[in-house]
Amino acid sequence: MNTSSLFQDQLLTTKFFLPSPSRNLIDRPRLTALLNEGLRYKLTLVSAPAGFGKTTLLSSWVRTLPKNNPAVAWLSLDEEDNDLILFWTYIFTALDNLKPGFCLPFLESLQKSQMPHMRYILQSFINKTVEENISLLLVLDDYHLITNSEVHTSLLFLVDHLPNQLHIILATRMDPPLALTQLRARAQMLEIRTDQLRCTTEEASIFLNDVMHLKLTTDVIQKVSEHAEGWLVGLQLFGLSLQGRNDLNNSLQEMSGNQRYIMDYLTDEVLRRQPQEIQDFLFRTSILDRLHSSLCDAVLEQHNSQKILEDIEQANLFIEPLDAQRGWYRYHALFAEVLRYRLKQSHQELLPGLHYRASIWNAEHNNLPEAILHAFSAHQWEWAADLIERLPFSPIWGTDTPKIMLLRKWLEQLPVEVVQARPRLCLACAAILSTVAPPRVLETWLDMAEAGLTKSLDEQDDEQRSSQEEQYEKNLLGEVVAFRAYLHSFQEQPHDTLELSEKALSLLTPQNWLLRAQVAFSQMLAYFHSDANDAEAACLSGERAGHFAQISGHVDLAAFYNGGTAYYLTAAGRLHEAQRLSRQVMQLEHDSNGVFIPAVGWAYTFQADVLREWNRLDDALDLALQGIAIGRQIGFMSYLFCGYMMLIHVYLSRGDMDAAYAALQTFDRLGMQANPQMYIHIGSFYTIIDRVKIWLGRGELQQAINWMERLEIEERKGAPFTAEREEVACARILLAQQQPVRALQRLEPVLKRAQAGKRGDHVLEVLLLQSLAYSMNQQEQQALQTLAQAVQLAEPEGYIRRFVDEGNPMATLLTKLRTQQRRSTSIPYLDVLLHAFAQQSLPNEYRVEQPAPQAATQTLYQEPLSERELEVLQILARGAPNQQIAQELVITVTTVKRHVSHIFAKLGVTNRVQAITRARELDLIDEHKTE
Repeated sequence: MNTSSLFQDQLLTTKFFLPSPSRNLIDRPRLTALLNEGLRYKLTLVSAPAGFGKTTLLSSWVRTLPKNNPAVAWLSLDEEDNDLILFWTYIFTALDNLKPGFCLPFLESLQKSQMPHMRYILQSFINKTVEENISLLLVLDDYHLITNSEVHTSLLFLVDHLPNQLHIILATRMDPPLALTQLRARAQMLEIRTDQLRCTTEEASIFLNDVMHLKLTTDVIQKVSEHAEGWLVGLQLFGLSLQGRNDLNNSLQEMSGNQRYIMDYLTDEVLRRQPQEIQDFLFRTSILDRLHSSLCDAVLEQHNSQKILEDIEQANLFIEPLDAQRGWYRYHALFAEVLRYRLKQSHQELLPGLHYRASIWNAEHNNLPEAILHAFSAHQWEWAADLIERLPFSPIWGTDTPKIMLLRKWLEQLPVEVVQARPRLCLACAAILSTVAPPRVLETWLDMAEAGLTKSLDEQDDEQRSSQEEQYEKNLLGEVVAFRAYLHSFQEQPHDTLELSEKALSLLTPQNWLLRAQVAFSQMLAYFHSDANDAEAACLSGERAGHFAQISGHVDLAAFYNGGTAYYLTAAGRLHEAQRLSRQVMQLEHDSNGVFIPAVGWAYTFQADVLREWNRLDDALDLALQGIAIGRQIGFMSYLFCGYMMLIHVYLSRGDMDAAYAALQTFDRLGMQANPQMYIHIGSFYTIIDRVKIWLGRGELQQAINWMERLEIEERKGAPFTAEREEVACARILLAQQQPVRALQRLEPVLKRAQAGKRGDHVLEVLLLQSLAYSMNQQEQQALQTLAQAVQLAEPEGYIRRFVDEGNPMATLLTKLRTQQRRSTSIPYLDVLLHAFAQQSLPNEYRVEQPAPQAATQTLYQEPLSERELEVLQILARGAPNQQIAQELVITVTTVKRHVSHIFAKLGVTNRVQAITRARELDLIDEHKTE
């Protein structure tokens, strides 16, 4: 999978284009010399108000530079780039376009959006830039649109540590908060400001007489320059206003006041000089952010827009081409603002029709957001509702906050009577807002939908409509109830999810597989989290959800449901089944049409959990990061939540508390944007215990104690499962306080509930904590008996990290258990566990000197060897070194080493001789191929 291409598919290509040269350029060698001088500094700041020619200057200067010396990456910023991840995605993509593959590692790592991670990415980028020794120039145009402090902080870090190979130019209308004083004091920044950008009298003369083809005397040019104060746009407007006029003195008198006044006045003067056809075109197309001949033809109901656009560009009327083919254009921002103001003042009655036709064109070209915006501007409420219903809603809608906020704005404008008459619209609104809106808002939408459908079904008798119409309404009502069941599965009392699910099924047709899949998924959540407490029923429901979605032809939803089911299989202690199911989903990746299936991101995340448990921490980290990358790219809240939860798991197992804490911060930051119930639900399932582990691991015991004390005096919220997770977290805190008796008291009812619910993973966790508590309480025999139960439960699924993550006391107990059991039974699994502890570099007093793991059993404790690992193993058996293996298999030596490491881990060995011996015992080597 190419993560870089995933990101680039969502980027606006025109933002990387170097603006096309204007036809009214003049040579400004003094500014060119300044820019050349700026290459000696870290940063060049070009700061001035609108209309002083910043973009024109930079784009023309860049074209004078020697080819690839430096290589230039151009990026035109806009408001959407205030997202930290998107900002750096654009920057790294712009730089990667110069040297394909150069920035791919950083694009793949951008899911580490919390500041420490962003710093790590930038550090790696800086180091690689130095290593590659390539000369790069990054131009960021319109930086004044960036207001996000995180973006400013990250860019400042890059500027502070900028290597000599990279130079940055910022073009902005206002000074950015980038510690300019320090940069100035260190002589690390060159500034080009308004005074330098003002046109000199000589430049004004060249512009007005040579470019604008006016014949003005030196005195007149001097006066014009004084009035315009060197403002390039003012000079251009003034020159246009003079065309065809003889009253020069009056024009000079009228050209006074501030820049906005001059802009208004001169725009009016320029417009009055244009043919009526051009005036009409300018006014009526000013409602468009971007202009295309086809779009303009549709809005104006004509067929000559391409010629008019070319004529306007030829006349220097503040229009800028957005691509080299001059297919797309835009007006200068100030010019467009004045045009829109004039249009509203003089032709208000035209606006609805213009916006409506723009909406239709965008809808036909599948640009639904723009189509909806224009529909609202046209007050075409029914049409806007139609368009909203066409958006691809689902219960796994994304987290693109700007789009969701925009949708909420759209919905607030819809008349109530329009919404109430459209149950499908109400359901769509609830679905798309489900990840961010509070439950009462979502319930309101669903109540309106259900009330409308119920009323319609009750009032109309069978003679007034066909059975097909009636079944459509029943199905839609079933869909509403099914979605309500899904939402309730996240709330404090999920038990009614099962009742709602049954009601939904009674309304849906037997062939409505898609909705039956959603119901089955809701049932899975309810069985696991509610009083039902049945992990086996939950997993069966999840498998049904995936099967029904597959039957319906929705491969993406089948992948989503199966990915979720994989995690519940893990929680049930069925690691091998979870690994097989998630791998099946990961192998899909693309549908029959070659379209990438985002839902594989969830499978990456939950496959990571299995590999982490099997002590394959590097592979687990890679998969977790890939899952987050996909979640970031498509904006699915559930993917991001679970991705960062898994990242916390992996970092905790790796012993990296700072990284785990940073991932937890990002998890919480996402939660601030989310539906509160969803955040509480996922947080209780995934991070309550991890949060306590992080506190304890960072030496913040008092913070953990404070949390436990608040929990004991506050009213408990959430499902029964949430309370169970809280009890386990409290037990860990009590053990950290050396209070084993109190910990055991809390753990006993939790164990009984987990055993009743057939949740093997949680049973194992509690048994291990009980064993530690008994040991702390000097009840060693009870501790070893409990640990033996845990080992017996864990061995078939190959658990490792559940034991190792409990630290040194667990290593001591396992060593004692191995000594005790050696007299009566074989103990290869214990050797595997203790070998994993040895790899953790334990202190000497806990280091276990162990023999090679015994091979008395013919089953692997972890997943089977992959086909590639079997190939590597076969060549290993011939005694080939890593270099020879790499040559034979056409892979790198690093990849060979990784495969060998995985083979050792799976076979429970520490060297090649042990691996070959163990593999022969398991009949994994073809002896004929070793001869």
